[in-house]
Amino acid sequence: MLDNSFVEDLFEKKIVQDENLNELPLHSGVSKKDGEFLQKIISENKFKNTIEVGCAYGISSLYICAATSHYDDYSHTIIDPFQKDWKNIGILNLKRNNWNKFELIEELSEIALPELLKKNKKYDFAFIDGWHTLDHVMIDFFYINRMLEVGGVIAFHDLDMPSQKKLFRYILNYPCYEFLGSVKDNSTHKTLNVRMKEAFFLFPLKIFSKIVPKRVRYEMFSGELLKSDKELGLNGTVLAIQKIKEDARDWRWFENF
Repeated sequence: MLDNSFVEDLFEKKIVQDENLNELPLHSGVSKKDGEFLQKIISENKFKNTIEVGCAYGISSLYICAATSHYDDYSHTIIDPFQKDWKNIGILNLKRNNWNKFELIEELSEIALPELLKKNKKYDFAFIDGWHTLDHVMIDFFYINRMLEVGGVIAFHDLDMPSQKKLFRYILNYPCYEFLGSVKDNSTHKTLNVRMKEAFFLFPLKIFSKIVPKRVRYEMFSGELLKSDKELGLNGTVLAIQKIKEDARDWRWFENF
C-alpha cells in the first residue's frame, strides 16, 4: 500500500482548507477503508488511465492519484460541475500533493461522458460517485462501460442507498463483468424483529422459491428474496466489478433482477 500522509492527516483532523486556509469540517467523501480499497485495485492492476464522476473534497481523487502518480504517463479525469460549490478544495488538495496530471471537466456527467466517448477516450479504472438516482448512475455506467478497456474496473460508492442496490442487481447480470469485491459495512446490526422475520418467514420462503421453475421465479418472488444483498456483495460501502470481455450483448438481452 502506498503511503499517503496527507490524506491520513485529513482523516485525523477531520478538517479541510480552502485557498485562503479557512478551515471547514470534512463531512463528505470516501472513508479511509474505501480509499485504500480503490488504491489497492489500481496499484495491483497497474492502471494508469483513470476517471471519476464526483470530486467534492477530493478524498477519492487523492487515493486514486496516489496509486498512479509514480507513472510518468498516468492521467486522471475528474468530472465535477460543482467543484466551485466545494470551494475548489478537491482540486486544491491534489495540487498540494504536487499531482498535476489530471483534467477537471466542470460539466454534468450526462453531457461530459458522451463527449469523451466521441473523442474515443479509453480508461482502465473508473469511480462513479456523482448524482445517486438510479437513472443517473445508470447513465454514468452506460458511457463508462463503452470506454472501459477489457480488464478494467468500475467502482461505485454508497451501496447503502436503495437506488444503488437496485441498479447493481441489474448490472451484476452483465455477462462481460464479474464481481471483483466490495468494502463490507459492519456498522449496522440486525434488530431482533428482523432476525425473527428472516428465520420464521424469509428463510422458509427462500427454500420454497428454489423448487419453483427458474423462468417464473422473478414473477412470484422479489429479487431481494431470491438473492440477498449479502450474497451479491451489496452489504457494503463500495463495490467493484471487472470487465472480463467486450460487451457483446445483442439488442434483445435482458436478465431479471
